[in-house]
Amino acid sequence: MTIKYFTSFILILIFTGCGGGSDDNSDGNNNNVSLSGNILVSSNTDRDSDVNDTSTRWLSNSSIYEAQSISNPVILGGYVNQPYAGPIGHSYESGDWDDFFEVNLRAGQIITLFITHQNLLINDLDLALLNENGYILNSSVGDGKSENLIVPADGHYFVQVQAHSGASNYVLTIGQNTSINTTGMRLSDNFVPNEAILQPSPSIQSLDNRFTIQSSDQSRRMLVKLNSFTTQSNSKKFISTELESRYNTLMEIKRLRKDGIKANPNYKWNLFSTTPNDTLYKYQWNHSIIELPQAWDFTVGSSTVTVAIPDTGVLLGHPDLENKLVPGYDFVRSRYSEVDSERGIDSNPNDPGDQLPGGSSFHGTHVAGIIAAQSNNNKGITGIGWNTSIMPLRALGKGGSGTEYDIEQAIRYAAGLPNDSNTVPTYPADIINLSLGGGAFSEGTQVLMDAVWNAGVIVVAASGNENTDTPMFPASLDSVISVGAVDINKRLASYSNYGSHLDIVAPGGDNTPDINGDGNPDGIISTMGVNSSDKRLQLEYSYNYALGTSMAAPHVAGIISLMKAVNPNLTPQDVDNLITKGQITDDLGVKGRDDKFGYGLINARKAVLAASNLYTGTPSQVTSPFLVANPKSLNFGINTTSTILSLTNQGDGDLEIIDISDDSNGILSISGNGLGNYTVFVDRNLLSFGTYTATITVTSNVNVVKIPIIFQVNNNSDSNGDAGLHYVLLIDQGSLETIQQIETEINNGSYRFRFDNVPPGEYIIVSGSDFSNDGFICDEGDACGAFSTIYQPTTINANNSRSGIDFSTSFNVLYHSQTVKKDLSLPRLGFNKRIKKHRLAK
Repeated sequence: MTIKYFTSFILILIFTGCGGGSDDNSDGNNNNVSLSGNILVSSNTDRDSDVNDTSTRWLSNSSIYEAQSISNPVILGGYVNQPYAGPIGHSYESGDWDDFFEVNLRAGQIITLFITHQNLLINDLDLALLNENGYILNSSVGDGKSENLIVPADGHYFVQVQAHSGASNYVLTIGQNTSINTTGMRLSDNFVPNEAILQPSPSIQSLDNRFTIQSSDQSRRMLVKLNSFTTQSNSKKFISTELESRYNTLMEIKRLRKDGIKANPNYKWNLFSTTPNDTLYKYQWNHSIIELPQAWDFTVGSSTVTVAIPDTGVLLGHPDLENKLVPGYDFVRSRYSEVDSERGIDSNPNDPGDQLPGGSSFHGTHVAGIIAAQSNNNKGITGIGWNTSIMPLRALGKGGSGTEYDIEQAIRYAAGLPNDSNTVPTYPADIINLSLGGGAFSEGTQVLMDAVWNAGVIVVAASGNENTDTPMFPASLDSVISVGAVDINKRLASYSNYGSHLDIVAPGGDNTPDINGDGNPDGIISTMGVNSSDKRLQLEYSYNYALGTSMAAPHVAGIISLMKAVNPNLTPQDVDNLITKGQITDDLGVKGRDDKFGYGLINARKAVLAASNLYTGTPSQVTSPFLVANPKSLNFGINTTSTILSLTNQGDGDLEIIDISDDSNGILSISGNGLGNYTVFVDRNLLSFGTYTATITVTSNVNVVKIPIIFQVNNNSDSNGDAGLHYVLLIDQGSLETIQQIETEINNGSYRFRFDNVPPGEYIIVSGSDFSNDGFICDEGDACGAFSTIYQPTTINANNSRSGIDFSTSFNVLYHSQTVKKDLSLPRLGFNKRIKKHRLAK
């Protein structure tokens, strides 16, 4: 069997737990134990059938005659390569130029291809949409990290992924969202065939036989007429000669780019053309369920309000954060944990990476983006506080771990209290977000939290990810707001801690389903970074999904920053009073406070109005009633038969539901009344194979809301998801060495695993695919999961045998922003320790 290594995108904080499932007896008569469980995968997950991994089941899909049938919506991971490109494996010598997928699509859907290799100069993939006869209708042939196309009409199609050069993993998604950032190059774009616009370059003169310059002034951007074309279209079929000419134009522009020329199509512009602002905002479902857009009608925050984040530090140069930061500090003191080039504590809170085995978590950067990423800047995500300031503080070092003492110093610094730096910020933070914790604490920590409270600083902390009512700290301390997590349907997340200490809940996400059918997991997307694994040691600023109470807590901290913007006098006691009175939450579960949801789900609109009311002493401003549905769209996939739709009044005043109808001809049925949760059912019994869409229309006395629905009928008895062959690794928590490794295939919707003869100790369990056959799991584009979540693995204390260690897996997708050169004098992050296990021969 093949030895696998672990490329990590996960976040290990100082949360620890006793693991999950039931206790069994030890193996045999010795002290060794067994650990077993299931790895779950969403039903709309699929994998390329001819990846490079030599251990996986293989079936060619390299032509339309061998096209692989896939579901819709889908999240699919795959791999393509030209001959002798990429790692040695199944397709290394022969090449796997093309992957073809056969699918029924609906008008307006989006097909997105994420190219996951970090070196795009020599590893470039393209995306094409073909009609049922194999003729190209549209193609996206840019040279960036993603390609995307919009489906023109209902029909039966082929989707083609092609290795234009090199080799790469990829993730292909098909979803409902019609908001698309047009940054690639598509045949359907409005441009002039046979023309290009070039930037001046010394190399232009050596290539001028390929074009004729049309501009008289060659010191600035110039228009050229293209003289020669690549011949790549010869083997392709197009529905028209005009489309073929447009394809050849884009191919020649791509060839010029590879020769070092900055070339672009000569686009045609129209009056009143609009471009979406924050390009990933369409994926931020978490904002609508807490009524953030309504809160922004009153305030988008103030730069005089600061949220401190004691964490792994923050990537200070991230383009969605760099203008939002105030000075911070690095309190990681141990030379075994500090990672950065400075020795001991220092004034540089930049996150150098936490050297998880194969990549760094950049956890603090993700938290910071949720709170206050730059907004309306035509890139990335939208932060909760558009103008809120962030104080980056580094207290977690190598492995994402930190000591109580170092974290205490960071908290003291943020609050303007004496600390080991012998300095305090000019303006202390107003709010401290603690997306970290552990199962034990000293009495001095409670004294510290009381001192911070008395200083007027509001502390928000994550409740933990062990799915237990066992108190975790500091969230369970007095003077701290404890935050649990809910999913897209406002249900308690499967991992979230609960109990008598819980105060409030906020969106934390779930990476198993795709309830809204946008082709992405229902996690929380935010700012991120990724260590490049190539020899040039680059760092890429990016965006990625995460889930956990670590993501829920900054939602609350960010909303409190909006409250502080409208009420500078807001105190910790004020916030506590508003929470306990239910004035800034939506009640969930049992009426009133309960141990699952605390006082309910944070509501940004209510919170801002309540804080304003305290400040002015006058009744809260009244907003007009407005009907909102959550989720905004519904995906039943292949085998889901019912799901929840929530109807709420995200305003004040009376709102009445007048009518609920749909155009499904009896396929859908809806149960519910008035405002609140409805159950939507789908009946596939009378339908033939195919993909179906419908629309639910909800009419109120104020406005009308339409909810798109999509589902599929599959004539295949196996309607479960498949994320490809998985390698499950049992990793020692202390040394991060792999103790055992298991290979497992999908079986009735899950991957089963069992480790036997495990010595007592502390472990984490990680699982993933290796589509490229490079010997590493959890590369970008691979499937990846960990118990209990990939973002915050739970330590399993293996003192007794355990079963029911269940978690989920999904494909890694990073939304990249830009790449920066790293300081080559710093130690390389990532593959400092290769995790491997000696395997038995096949």
